[in-house]
Amino acid sequence: MARRTKAEAESTRAAILDAAEVLFYQHGVSRTTLEKIAAAANVTRGAIYWHFQNKADLFNAMLERVRLPFQHMLEALDNNTSAEPFEQIRQLYISGLQLIAGSEQHHRVLTIVFHRCEYIDELNPAVNAQDQLDEQAVTVLQRAFERAAAAGTLRDGVSPRLAAMSMHMYVGGIISHFLLKPQQCDLRQHAPALIDTMLQGLKQA
Repeated sequence: MARRTKAEAESTRAAILDAAEVLFYQHGVSRTTLEKIAAAANVTRGAIYWHFQNKADLFNAMLERVRLPFQHMLEALDNNTSAEPFEQIRQLYISGLQLIAGSEQHHRVLTIVFHRCEYIDELNPAVNAQDQLDEQAVTVLQRAFERAAAAGTLRDGVSPRLAAMSMHMYVGGIISHFLLKPQQCDLRQHAPALIDTMLQGLKQA
């Protein structure tokens, strides 16, 4: 019985997250109430509070479902210090862009983050968590570019920090535009060329 109860609780939690994801995507975060999420998930509002403290906690849990693959990619980049840094960064971003292009869930959640979310006080904990992931990405990239600089492959006059920030902002712009107008670019097919274009400008000739 205990196992079934735990499984049912996990199923209810997943149903709440699925409903929130769809409603946040369709209507925006600020216009989506917990009552609407409860109705869409076919649960009571009390059931939501059993699993989540508030809307910010629910929002953050929704983000966590798509954050994990990117965090694992960053950890792999940071832990493998013997591989060639530029090739590591290339593979990281190609894999990330192709994941976004091929996953409806990643497309929905990132659209919410980029285009359906008002950064209001209610969501500050979730926004702070996303900011931490962004900073983690830049920090890991910076360490990779530091390895490139030590190997003499980073372009002269470009610091590892500047290279990391440039790469992060460039890819963020690609993602933001793709989420708005996916029909303009076959991201799965063109991800390698898009990443190579940026890396060529950062690499020593």
